[in-house]
Amino acid sequence: MRVEPFGLAFIVFRFSRNSYFHVAFSVLYFQSLGFSLATALSLESFYYVAKAGLEVPSGVFADRVGRKLTLVVGSLIAASCYLGLGLCDQYWQMMLFEAGLGLSMSMASGTDSALVYDEYRAIGKIREYERVESAGWGMRNIARGLASAFGSVFAAWYTMGSTFILTSIAIFISAPVAAIFLREGNRKSTTLKGVVLSAVSLAQRNGEYRRILLQFAIITIGVKAGFWAFQPFSDLHHIPLQWIGACFTALLFVSLVASFFVERICGLFGLLHTQTALIVAAFVIMSLSFASTGVAGIVIVSIGLALHAVAQGISDPIMRILINRYAESESRATAMSVASMAGDGAFSLVAPLFGYLIDKHGGAAGSLAIVLVSLSALYPDLIGRQKMQRKALSS
Repeated sequence: MRVEPFGLAFIVFRFSRNSYFHVAFSVLYFQSLGFSLATALSLESFYYVAKAGLEVPSGVFADRVGRKLTLVVGSLIAASCYLGLGLCDQYWQMMLFEAGLGLSMSMASGTDSALVYDEYRAIGKIREYERVESAGWGMRNIARGLASAFGSVFAAWYTMGSTFILTSIAIFISAPVAAIFLREGNRKSTTLKGVVLSAVSLAQRNGEYRRILLQFAIITIGVKAGFWAFQPFSDLHHIPLQWIGACFTALLFVSLVASFFVERICGLFGLLHTQTALIVAAFVIMSLSFASTGVAGIVIVSIGLALHAVAQGISDPIMRILINRYAESESRATAMSVASMAGDGAFSLVAPLFGYLIDKHGGAAGSLAIVLVSLSALYPDLIGRQKMQRKALSS
């Protein structure tokens, strides 16, 4: 089936925008500059705080000023910040660049999909949009996998800092792709006041949405902690740098496959409960890996990371399914933005503590802490069941 030129541009944009050559060892790079793991993860907190705080305002900017312009500006900001991270070695500089990356990611979060969806809707080809969106999501993962695998080899040849420069170049290419080949027609304007009022109204009136929002925020801590745990855990188990990219690519492949089987994977316990169970099991297994050394420890931690990759692969689809289930039509996009903001904000608070535990008490302590946090995601359901039992008894 023939794909519209702007649909092909969307796929190319996704590939270029997500070619992160450094992502498999960025925390190790920060540590190589003399930072502790807690300090390195605090840099990531600046990224998540900025992304969470600017998620909704960036969406308003895209709707009012232009989605294509937002994508171009976001790519240029990201390219500049990655270049800065590859060239500087001062904490305050890196702090600013990480915050800039948070801004750039909030500008790209959902904006490209909204742009392409509206263009396909305008020409009456929604089914083609669904195929292109799926291909674009796949390209996102393929780009990250290929780039991280090559980045590890490149870092072993040269330096880890040089891979940030490669990332900067790849993302810079996405800007002219968006500017020249993506298409944008007329759009419905909105205001920041309208978005905020819509979000507040939804949270006030919809108890199920509030419950999902809380649970998603807690589960996101486990999802993102596992993503960042890959690097220090690989280091603690003495996995060679040149292998790290290949291992990271393998985990991305597991996530990619899992995302196509969300319904089957979650058929037993339900969406959120299955994801919670996977995260808890993954971190329990990873904690046990530190009781073994050599090949045995690597095998055990790999099993835990693979389980976590399944949880990570189903995380985004689960969030979209649940938010779409409980949100109302007029506030659906706002609900998505608030959910993403809640997840990023929750992890930004926990990330330095997670790094501190690993630094001071080892990988097992950090893993078990995430187990306890993830189990708390079940608390809203337990409260709900108690209320139902009380109603049944009273009646």
